[in-house]
Formats: sequence, structure tokens, C-alpha cells
Amino acid sequence: MKTVRELFSELDEWKAYQANSTMSNIAKANHISRVKREIANRIDVEEYRDYILFKEES
Repeated sequence: MKTVRELFSELDEWKAYQANSTMSNIAKANHISRVKREIANRIDVEEYRDYILFKEES
């Protein structure tokens, strides 16, 4: 299982990837969505509640 740091690194790499075709662009979007979902599932929202609420007010 990858660490959250590794997942963020993978996300950055996929965001920087330049797709050459429509199919690879679709694959890129799907992969980014999957990595974001995995990150969201691994983060404890209650632990970062104050930070999230602070950012919402800003």
C-alpha cells in the first residue's frame, strides 16, 4: 500500500503528463480521479477539521 506522500507524488506526475491522444487523455483523467479518491479515503477529516473550516472562511 502506498503512503499518502507517494499518492500525492503520483498525482503530481499524472497532472504534469501531456496526453498525446483522446484515449490517453481519458486514461489520465480517470487515473487522476482514482488517485484523488484514494487520497481522500486515507485522510481523516476530523483530524483536519479546523484547517478545513479555516480555509472555507478565507
